[in-house]
Amino acid sequence: MYYITSFCHGPKYQVVKEKWIQRVKEKCIGSEIVIFDDITILRNSAFEPMFHGYIWALRLKHNINLLLRCKNPIVMCDLDVIVEKNLQPIVDLPYDIIISTEMNGAESYPKEYSKILGFGVCCGFMILKQTSTNFLLNIFKNMENKKYNTYDDQVNFMAHIVNNKYQVVEQDIILDNKKYTNRIIMVNDIKICVLDYNIVIRDPIFNDGQFANHINIDNVGGSYNFLQYFDKDLETLPLSCRCGKTHLGDNNICKHIILRKNKLGNI
Repeated sequence: MYYITSFCHGPKYQVVKEKWIQRVKEKCIGSEIVIFDDITILRNSAFEPMFHGYIWALRLKHNINLLLRCKNPIVMCDLDVIVEKNLQPIVDLPYDIIISTEMNGAESYPKEYSKILGFGVCCGFMILKQTSTNFLLNIFKNMENKKYNTYDDQVNFMAHIVNNKYQVVEQDIILDNKKYTNRIIMVNDIKICVLDYNIVIRDPIFNDGQFANHINIDNVGGSYNFLQYFDKDLETLPLSCRCGKTHLGDNNICKHIILRKNKLGNI
């Protein structure tokens, strides 16, 4: 058994919560869902100052506490991640932490650390095992102390890696008869598996057998528009990238339109 946890903060995600829970129950038989919401935050954080962004430290703290209490693997998954397959094969991978890949390679957020690693990691989908507890506690301590001037979990996670002695190797795996290449980071006596981008896809263009789609709600016009990505064919829906969306401050020509058309033309 493993837990799937998510963090529901604010009305934008409240709209999505029930649909997300329904999807996880459908796809991930044998998992147990735990949602940290605004009520949970207020009830458990009365003694902690609610600084801007401090909710990300609270999210990590709640997951560490659950990990210590129950000792089962935890899939820490944002509500804008739509699960497409049972996650058990990923949970079973023999690593202390398993995390998805951020888009844009060495230019991923935060760039100052992605440029060092050559890629970025995304804390929106992260699997935590009990063996990772000390590593996670150190990251939480850094967040509490604002060692890297932010409570942002993704910044702190990557900063902690690059500021310690680490090594990165590539490793091929087979999932559902398909080959993927993961990156394995060895740091602080643990192994972190950074998943092939095609296992959990950020702003997907088409369905290619991925285990989950991580879609930015704002990029598709808000929560109610986002809900249709649970039930309709991905290829029939608007692209969820920022390209060409002037209202999001991006005036670039969208390269993904051609990629999708080429893919559909070959089906």
